Amino acid sequence: MKLKLFNLSSLYILLILLAGWYAAASVIQPLLHFSFQQIGFYSGWEFLANYSSYPGGIADYLAGYLSQFFAFNTFGSFIIVAVASIQGFIALDILKRFSGELKFRFTVFAVIFLLGILVLSDYRYPYYASIRLLLAYLFTWGFTVINSRWPKASILLWPVLAALLFYLASGSSLFVFALSTAIIAIAQNKQRIWLLVIPAFAAFAALIFYSGYQFIFQITLKNLYGITMVRPPEQLAYTPGLPIYAYYAVLPGFLMIVWIYLQFPKSEVLPEPAAKSKKGEKAVAKIRFYNKDLFLLSIQLIAFVLLGYFLLDKYHDTLKKKLITIEYLAENEQWADLLNYSKSIEKYDFRVNFQVNRAHAHLGDLPERLFSYPQLLGISGLFIDPTTMVGSSFVPTSDLYFDLGFMGESQRWAFEAETLLPNSPRILKRLVMINLVNRKYQLAGQFLKVLDKNLLCRDWVSKYSKYVSDTTLAASDKLIAEKRRFTPKTELYNVGTLQGLRLLFDTNRDNRMAYDYLLTFFILDSQLPQFVEYLQYYSHFNLKKLPRTWEETLAVYIMKTKAFPSFVKEETISKTCLQQFTEFNKVVRSYKNDLPAAQSILHRDYGDSFWYYLLYLNPKVTNVLKTKTDVR
Repeated sequence: MKLKLFNLSSLYILLILLAGWYAAASVIQPLLHFSFQQIGFYSGWEFLANYSSYPGGIADYLAGYLSQFFAFNTFGSFIIVAVASIQGFIALDILKRFSGELKFRFTVFAVIFLLGILVLSDYRYPYYASIRLLLAYLFTWGFTVINSRWPKASILLWPVLAALLFYLASGSSLFVFALSTAIIAIAQNKQRIWLLVIPAFAAFAALIFYSGYQFIFQITLKNLYGITMVRPPEQLAYTPGLPIYAYYAVLPGFLMIVWIYLQFPKSEVLPEPAAKSKKGEKAVAKIRFYNKDLFLLSIQLIAFVLLGYFLLDKYHDTLKKKLITIEYLAENEQWADLLNYSKSIEKYDFRVNFQVNRAHAHLGDLPERLFSYPQLLGISGLFIDPTTMVGSSFVPTSDLYFDLGFMGESQRWAFEAETLLPNSPRILKRLVMINLVNRKYQLAGQFLKVLDKNLLCRDWVSKYSKYVSDTTLAASDKLIAEKRRFTPKTELYNVGTLQGLRLLFDTNRDNRMAYDYLLTFFILDSQLPQFVEYLQYYSHFNLKKLPRTWEETLAVYIMKTKAFPSFVKEETISKTCLQQFTEFNKVVRSYKNDLPAAQSILHRDYGDSFWYYLLYLNPKVTNVLKTKTDVR
């Protein structure tokens, strides 16, 4: 009794669909795509009009609608699997109409499905590339159906399909369609005259490109034929690599392989004679322990699993995923989770440094645990240096200034980010909150009107729209009321970091986060007199004892000046701290002030202290900023 090959193949396809969904949900995690790319989809003609003015815009619009649901990891993974599997099933049907039933149908489906998921290993990948390719598959399938029934009509209809596909999905999809349909037309219509369709299809495709570029669309030639588009100013610059090229080439490739295979003559296989049974005995079906079809299909499944594991391991950047996860946790204010997750990133990164400091500030233990993360960039790990800032740092910088209560600087960086990430819901929400704090209700209302066209923001818009219609409600909002108290009365823009922190603390002495950041700035920059100048205000926060890094810094100041500041009481700095500082200096002296020789033992006992930072990690000592050493 033979197993039915295609039923078994379908079962294996179901298994890889489940495996693909699991890989998308747990390894790739579409919610990280949503967070990193700041995907924003809005309804209405004005938004659609931006997409209808260039080739491929309609596919981009559809991709934007689907990819907004990447915000839900489970559902987003289902969308990724659905699109990739639809492409695989379409390809199977095309090949079936092209050459009959395929024994290697599982391999065809698995390769297309795998590539459809693999391309998302790059978190800059624009999902519209998958939707554009899906349209190319659909148009190719439509041509195959028409050509199998009405060959002559299909040739007349081809230019219409090509021109429509070019507008809907741009030039790269037209390449896939033109090459695939040329192979199909030649194979299904075996007369030699059909060989002319290749130059005919190529010539018409070239004519479409030329006409579109010269007379119809205002678009660069690279964006016209490229798989992805470049829209300056560009932050999320995706660089096409082998996975996406293979993804676009796989359907024409399979068609070419099958067509070449069909050119070889097939030898006839005679059926085996039926086994004779003895007289009076019923024929018994022969059950084979070894089944050739089962063996071949199982080999294909094993090969797919190994190939999928290898490709995901090769092209999925684990470090980049971790860095994006840190940003995602910060965006959602999951500070404790962020600190725990940061421990999994062994290599120093300034973005992790920035967000770890911010997390400790929100949890209220920045002065206590400042050096739990190596502060290799000093104040440039506390505030990202504007002279070296990259586009991906604009939004986090805006968020930090909002946390501190500096609305002017927060708005400045939000607008900078908006130029790179237009339509970002996160940035629009930040601008709404800034204008509510600044009592600019009309402007906040305008941003809310835009956000209201985003399906995922309706509840958020409903909440804050009430603050615009009834301006008295904003004062009762705890967050808005706090930021109003902390915001300087005289708004300044482009102020220096230190000047801004001083202004924030002088505006409102209750602003504990600004105070912590101000003292931390002095500590990391080794400005000890300025640190002591502002340290005297610690009692305003009802602190009986100084946090660890403050007392360690104070101990260094006392040693250097050989005097206690007037505000320092006996309980201000602990005896334990002074004893540890004495022991620290003893170790240094025991090595005759040979700091490199003493580093190992000092790191073991004092690696998370200000004293160790001062001697070994301070960028003024290491010259890491001057030498442009890669510390990311």
